[in-house]
Amino acid sequence: MQNIPITYEDIISIIKRLLMVAEEYNEPFGEPIVMVGGTAMTAHRIRKQSFDVDLYARIFSDDVIHLVEQEFREQFGSMFKIDVTSTENIWGMIMLRDIHKSETDATIQVGDNQYTIQKLSYENLFLLKLDSNRKKDQDDLPMLYEKSNLELLVKRFNIIVKWHGDRDSVLGYADSFVAAMKKFGNHDPVDVISALNLSKFMIELLYESWSNSYDE
Repeated sequence: MQNIPITYEDIISIIKRLLMVAEEYNEPFGEPIVMVGGTAMTAHRIRKQSFDVDLYARIFSDDVIHLVEQEFREQFGSMFKIDVTSTENIWGMIMLRDIHKSETDATIQVGDNQYTIQKLSYENLFLLKLDSNRKKDQDDLPMLYEKSNLELLVKRFNIIVKWHGDRDSVLGYADSFVAAMKKFGNHDPVDVISALNLSKFMIELLYESWSNSYDE
């Protein structure tokens, strides 16, 4: 059976079913429950549809995930997947230590319990995908940039760069950020660099690198 695309409405139905089955098995999901990856992109209406459901949840049951996944494969195809993680580095090396502060997308009532479903912000999605080498993530950057702006992206960059798990890669990540701001918003690299909250030696190296680029 060919995989069938999943709409936003489908995503909410699948999450509700997950919560229902979790309660039936007395293994409830632990909030926060946050839509990430392509699921968050669909929730933001940047994409019309997805093929998987990607979530962060503090506590969850693999058995419940498996049961619901098998159930919906009859509807969406054999490759349908529910990918749930409890680690704050959703993908890549950046930890989102404040993921619990993600914006609210929906509330779902299951029996006597009400669950808040959140989603990653445009800025978090942009900065996580910027740190990815996958082509599909890089292809998402222009659309995400259009939903944000330089001020918001710089502000968020200055927070999460401190949570990057590979300190040796921070300089390269910062350079990629400067390049992206120039590419998508035609922002002057010098102005962008001056707004970054990085160590003095990194700032100097970035200035030197971009000055050399202009000289060439």
